[in-house]
Amino acid sequence: MSEKHSENIRQYVNDMIGLESDISQAIRGQLEDDRVTAHAELAALLNAIASASESRLERLKKISGGVGGAFGSALKEGVMTATGVLAGLYGKIREHPLSRMVRDDIVAQTTAATSYSMLLTLGLTAGHTEVTAIGEEGLTSSAPTVTLLTRQLPDIVAGELAKDEPSSNPAASHIALSKIRDAWESAPSA
Repeated sequence: MSEKHSENIRQYVNDMIGLESDISQAIRGQLEDDRVTAHAELAALLNAIASASESRLERLKKISGGVGGAFGSALKEGVMTATGVLAGLYGKIREHPLSRMVRDDIVAQTTAATSYSMLLTLGLTAGHTEVTAIGEEGLTSSAPTVTLLTRQLPDIVAGELAKDEPSSNPAASHIALSKIRDAWESAPSA
């Protein structure tokens, strides 16, 4: 493998270490919140996301060490790059309503899926089987969670709003979910 491929792998893998670390820590914090535990399906999904993230995190650390990755300043730079967007989202978890926590989880999982797409492509390009495998696993794990979290969001939003004022449209969350599905399914095929 060329030195340039090794350098790119170190950078991409270190970015993923930072991203997965932030995701797992934030979600573990959410799982301690009563508003999350009150939604059993959401709590189970978040627990699965955190567990998968932590499992990949350990494998990413091994890959990083195998390509000469350092957990010092090089990692720090990668972490800052990869997680800058998530820092603002996850910064004040307990101050956010549950709907915003779920929104932030959707953004984080979308970022993870996109980042794993990049890692998968790099692994295939460089011929690095471990990077290819973790890239594919991360992508196939993260991408569906975006949909699963999005399916829960309308009911959570409607539930929060109903606490303040009853809805004039009791079917609002079902209609919203239907329109969300339609929007995602309407993407033109390549």
